[in-house]
Amino acid sequence: MIDTRFLTQSPLFRNLDEAERAQILMIGRVRPVQAGEVIFKEGDAGDGLFIVLKGSIRISKRSATGEEALAVLEPPAYFGEMALIDLAARAADAIANEPSELFFIPLQDLQALIESQHKVALKILYALCEVLAQRLRETNERYMNIFTIAQWGGANPDGPSPLP
Repeated sequence: MIDTRFLTQSPLFRNLDEAERAQILMIGRVRPVQAGEVIFKEGDAGDGLFIVLKGSIRISKRSATGEEALAVLEPPAYFGEMALIDLAARAADAIANEPSELFFIPLQDLQALIESQHKVALKILYALCEVLAQRLRETNERYMNIFTIAQWGGANPDGPSPLP
Protein backbone atom coordinates (compact mmCIF):
# COMPACT_ATOMS: atom_id res chain seq x y z
CA MET A 1 0.00 0.00 0.00
CA ILE A 2 1.41 3.36 -1.01
CA ASP A 3 1.39 6.34 1.34
CA THR A 4 -0.26 9.00 -0.83
CA ARG A 5 0.99 11.95 1.21
CA PHE A 6 3.96 12.25 -1.14
CA LEU A 7 1.78 14.17 -3.60
CA THR A 8 1.03 16.84 -1.01
CA GLN A 9 4.78 17.17 -0.38
CA SER A 10 5.75 17.31 -4.07
CA PRO A 11 6.30 20.86 -5.33
CA LEU A 12 4.63 19.88 -8.58
CA PHE A 13 1.39 18.50 -7.12
CA ARG A 14 0.98 20.07 -3.67
CA ASN A 15 -1.53 22.67 -4.93
CA LEU A 16 -3.94 20.01 -6.20
CA ASP A 17 -7.01 19.19 -4.15
CA GLU A 18 -7.74 15.65 -2.99
CA ALA A 19 -9.82 14.70 -6.06
CA GLU A 20 -7.15 16.05 -8.41
CA ARG A 21 -4.39 14.16 -6.58
CA ALA A 22 -6.51 11.01 -6.88
CA GLN A 23 -6.44 11.45 -10.66
CA ILE A 24 -2.63 11.60 -10.56
CA LEU A 25 -2.54 8.46 -8.41
CA MET A 26 -4.73 6.62 -10.93
CA ILE A 27 -2.39 7.29 -13.87
CA GLY A 28 0.91 6.67 -12.05
CA ARG A 29 2.55 3.57 -10.68
CA VAL A 30 5.21 2.73 -8.11
CA ARG A 31 8.49 1.53 -9.54
CA PRO A 32 11.17 -0.01 -7.32
CA VAL A 33 14.79 0.39 -8.52
CA GLN A 34 18.01 -1.20 -7.31
CA ALA A 35 21.22 0.62 -6.41
CA GLY A 36 23.11 1.46 -9.61
CA GLU A 37 20.10 0.87 -11.84
CA VAL A 38 19.86 3.27 -14.75
CA ILE A 39 16.39 4.81 -14.85
CA PHE A 40 17.08 6.59 -18.12
CA LYS A 41 20.10 7.72 -20.13
CA GLU A 42 20.87 11.03 -21.75
CA GLY A 43 19.35 10.93 -25.24
CA ASP A 44 16.49 8.55 -24.32
CA ALA A 45 12.99 9.64 -25.24
CA GLY A 46 11.18 11.46 -22.44
CA ASP A 47 8.34 9.08 -21.58
CA GLY A 48 7.23 10.50 -18.24
CA LEU A 49 8.25 11.98 -14.95
CA PHE A 50 9.29 10.46 -11.66
CA ILE A 51 8.79 11.39 -8.01
CA VAL A 52 11.29 10.00 -5.51
CA LEU A 53 9.38 8.17 -2.77
CA LYS A 54 12.31 6.45 -1.03
CA GLY A 55 16.07 6.42 -1.50
CA SER A 56 18.01 8.77 -3.75
CA ILE A 57 18.56 9.31 -7.45
CA ARG A 58 21.67 10.77 -9.06
CA ILE A 59 21.24 13.03 -12.10
CA SER A 60 24.49 13.12 -14.06
CA LYS A 61 26.16 13.81 -17.38
CA ARG A 62 28.88 11.77 -19.04
CA SER A 63 32.13 13.49 -19.92
CA ALA A 64 35.58 12.55 -21.17
CA THR A 65 36.70 12.14 -17.55
CA GLY A 66 33.71 10.03 -16.50
CA GLU A 67 30.43 10.78 -14.77
CA GLU A 68 29.70 14.27 -13.46
CA ALA A 69 26.91 14.31 -10.88
CA LEU A 70 24.67 17.34 -11.32
CA ALA A 71 22.32 16.60 -8.45
CA VAL A 72 21.29 13.94 -5.96
CA LEU A 73 17.53 13.89 -5.47
CA GLU A 74 15.73 12.64 -2.38
CA PRO A 75 12.03 12.55 -1.45
CA PRO A 76 9.87 14.42 -2.42
CA ALA A 77 11.95 15.59 -5.42
CA TYR A 78 10.84 14.90 -8.96
CA PHE A 79 12.74 14.56 -12.22
CA GLY A 80 12.11 13.96 -15.90
CA GLU A 81 9.62 16.84 -16.05
CA MET A 82 11.33 18.55 -18.99
CA ALA A 83 9.60 16.02 -21.25
CA LEU A 84 6.33 17.81 -20.40
CA ILE A 85 7.64 21.03 -21.87
CA ASP A 86 9.59 20.30 -25.02
CA LEU A 87 9.21 16.57 -25.79
CA ALA A 88 12.99 16.49 -26.37
CA ALA A 89 15.29 13.63 -25.47
CA ARG A 90 16.51 13.26 -21.90
CA ALA A 91 19.20 15.84 -21.06
CA ALA A 92 21.07 13.70 -18.50
CA ASP A 93 21.29 10.24 -16.96
CA ALA A 94 19.22 9.25 -13.93
CA ILE A 95 20.75 6.50 -11.77
CA ALA A 96 19.62 5.03 -8.45
CA ASN A 97 22.18 5.82 -5.74
CA GLU A 98 20.70 3.18 -3.46
CA PRO A 99 17.66 0.90 -3.47
CA SER A 100 14.86 3.36 -4.15
CA GLU A 101 11.17 3.64 -4.86
CA LEU A 102 9.81 5.97 -7.53
CA PHE A 103 6.35 7.02 -8.60
CA PHE A 104 6.28 7.06 -12.40
CA ILE A 105 3.69 9.13 -14.28
CA PRO A 106 3.59 8.31 -18.01
CA LEU A 107 3.80 11.39 -20.21
CA GLN A 108 0.86 10.38 -22.44
CA ASP A 109 -1.43 9.89 -19.47
CA LEU A 110 -0.38 13.15 -17.82
CA GLN A 111 -0.83 15.05 -21.09
CA ALA A 112 -4.32 13.56 -21.51
CA LEU A 113 -5.21 14.63 -17.95
CA ILE A 114 -3.85 18.14 -18.56
CA GLU A 115 -5.80 18.46 -21.82
CA SER A 116 -9.07 17.29 -20.27
CA GLN A 117 -8.80 18.99 -16.85
CA HIS A 118 -7.86 22.64 -17.41
CA LYS A 119 -7.91 23.51 -13.71
CA VAL A 120 -5.43 20.71 -12.99
CA ALA A 121 -3.33 21.83 -15.96
CA LEU A 122 -3.06 25.39 -14.66
CA LYS A 123 -2.03 24.23 -11.19
CA ILE A 124 0.61 21.80 -12.47
CA LEU A 125 2.02 24.14 -15.09
CA TYR A 126 2.16 27.05 -12.63
CA ALA A 127 4.02 24.87 -10.10
CA LEU A 128 6.37 23.70 -12.86
CA CYS A 129 7.12 27.30 -13.81
CA GLU A 130 7.86 28.16 -10.17
CA VAL A 131 10.35 25.31 -9.86
CA LEU A 132 11.99 26.05 -13.21
CA ALA A 133 12.37 29.72 -12.26
CA GLN A 134 14.03 28.71 -8.99
CA ARG A 135 16.38 26.34 -10.81
CA LEU A 136 17.29 29.09 -13.28
CA ARG A 137 18.09 31.45 -10.40
CA GLU A 138 20.31 28.80 -8.82
CA THR A 139 22.05 28.16 -12.14
CA ASN A 140 22.64 31.88 -12.62
CA GLU A 141 24.14 32.10 -9.13
CA ARG A 142 26.46 29.15 -9.79
CA TYR A 143 27.47 30.64 -13.14
CA MET A 144 28.31 33.96 -11.52
CA ASN A 145 30.34 32.21 -8.81
CA ILE A 146 32.33 30.32 -11.44
CA PHE A 147 32.78 33.48 -13.49
CA THR A 148 34.00 35.40 -10.44
CA ILE A 149 36.49 32.67 -9.52
CA ALA A 150 37.73 32.55 -13.13
CA GLN A 151 38.05 36.32 -13.26
CA TRP A 152 39.69 36.86 -9.87
CA GLY A 153 41.13 33.41 -9.22
CA GLY A 154 44.68 32.52 -8.26
CA ALA A 155 46.13 32.28 -11.79
CA ASN A 156 48.32 35.33 -11.16
CA PRO A 157 50.92 34.77 -8.39
CA ASP A 158 51.30 38.56 -7.95
CA GLY A 159 47.64 38.87 -7.03
CA PRO A 160 44.30 38.88 -8.77
CA SER A 161 43.93 40.64 -12.05
CA PRO A 162 40.51 41.13 -13.58
CA LEU A 163 39.76 39.98 -17.09
CA PRO A 164 39.09 42.77 -19.57
